[in-house]
Amino acid sequence: SRDEADVVIVGIAARGLAAAARRAGLRAIVLDLFGDEDTRALAVEAIPLRRLGGFRIDPADLAEQLAIHAGPDLPIVLGAGFEHAPEMVDELAARFRLVGNGSATIARLKQPLAFADMLAGLGIAHPRVFPERAPDGVRTLEKRIGGSGGCHVRPADTVGGSDRYLQEFVEGRTVSALFLGDGSAARLLGFSEQWSAPTPDAPFRYGGAAGPILLDPAIGRDVAAALDRLVAATGLVGLASADLVLHPPGWSLIEVNPRPGATLDIFDHPPLPPLLGLHFDACAGTLPDLPPLVPGDGIEVRAAGILYAPAFIEMRLDALPFW
Repeated sequence: SRDEADVVIVGIAARGLAAAARRAGLRAIVLDLFGDEDTRALAVEAIPLRRLGGFRIDPADLAEQLAIHAGPDLPIVLGAGFEHAPEMVDELAARFRLVGNGSATIARLKQPLAFADMLAGLGIAHPRVFPERAPDGVRTLEKRIGGSGGCHVRPADTVGGSDRYLQEFVEGRTVSALFLGDGSAARLLGFSEQWSAPTPDAPFRYGGAAGPILLDPAIGRDVAAALDRLVAATGLVGLASADLVLHPPGWSLIEVNPRPGATLDIFDHPPLPPLLGLHFDACAGTLPDLPPLVPGDGIEVRAAGILYAPAFIEMRLDALPFW
């Protein structure tokens, strides 16, 4: 029964968060764009949302479905799909019990020029950003403000719209830091390495991640200290991830995703406690006393990748192939 639910999860594709809720002992109602079989098996109820162009959630449909299924008391956890529209988060926070970052924090992290200025003030290495055109001789990537998944990233030296910006290209090894924030301090949980699944139109499309990985301890300490300063400056709470590029002799912070992300699949396993439980605790101001996870005795390295279908497939009720 939906009356027995403990949490409502909302996102573009919320299967990973639904699994995290199950591991944390929480009964979830899930609203996403797919309502796939795995998610339905993990949830008390799974409601597919109406999709606008691309993979955008229809805000009117979301508000209607939340009014039916959530009410004012059930906590709501947001996944991907809201960084480009902080005003949607404001509307949700005004009507429902949101457990996570508000629009002000999201805006501090996702407005590229202001974010770069803040990082400079905090002494955190980062690539330069440009609002319209790259300076001569500077290699840049065009990105969509608040975009996720890498499909929106492509080489360019001028922007193609008001919702886009240019970021200086940094050559190196792409890693991600999983961490928690309580609004004033951070707790680094571990590092993973990412790879791309490129296409001619989307050369930086996200392909997957593996972790935990072992980095130079000095870099780990430097990143942890930088995340402390970043959380204190932005008020970030809960589970989040920071995308980094490692390049001799150090590293650069590319962006921060202020929400539970794709690496739930590889990190939400023992010896870490349930990550969604840590998310709730951190949003309430409590960080765990945990060292960063590194591969070794009793700690398995896991990988999770995305298979992008080469053609449109209509499943209907056909039986799945044996594999």
